[in-house]
Amino acid sequence: MSEVHVFRPRFGRWLAGAVFVACGIGAVAAFMGAPGDFVAFAPMLALLAYAAWAAYWRPSVRIDDDGVAIANVFRTTRVPWGQIRRIDTRYALMLDTTHGKVSAWAAPAPGRYSLLFASREQGTHLPESSYVAGTVRPGDLVSSDSGAAAYLVRRRWEELRDSDRLVDDGSPRDVTVHVATIAGFAVLILATVLGVVV
Repeated sequence: MSEVHVFRPRFGRWLAGAVFVACGIGAVAAFMGAPGDFVAFAPMLALLAYAAWAAYWRPSVRIDDDGVAIANVFRTTRVPWGQIRRIDTRYALMLDTTHGKVSAWAAPAPGRYSLLFASREQGTHLPESSYVAGTVRPGDLVSSDSGAAAYLVRRRWEELRDSDRLVDDGSPRDVTVHVATIAGFAVLILATVLGVVV
């Protein structure tokens, strides 16, 4: 059995942490100010912290022997290796599969300013499928979230492809909707509205 890799966004986790701290400070300040302010603002702060967790902390790309599981904000899609046709990084890590495309919220492509700090060495020694006409996209650079995740996926996918083990058995893609996450948003939005109105 090969190693399991779980990729999570680097900047996203820092951003979520900063939002958690800011919301905590805001809750303490509201509590120290007046109980009425705390009751009004606490649900809103909880909603902000929850949204940061759902959007920037929780999303991931999991690579294992069975395939790639892409956990986005509201659903997780598991793609078997045999269903992957192409791996792209134009806007984010994207798997082009026999059942359509799946993009990874956890692995966005770099912005234009990030490219100012990129070096030529970051575009070398990548898996063969990274190169198009002898060059790579900025999203394939391993210093980016999309490039780091794509490197892990491509390395395993190419290993299976080169050993003729990419077999599509025709099974449907496994999609899990994050019902608890959606319900959490609904409850916190309702609490926020009630806190403002009441």
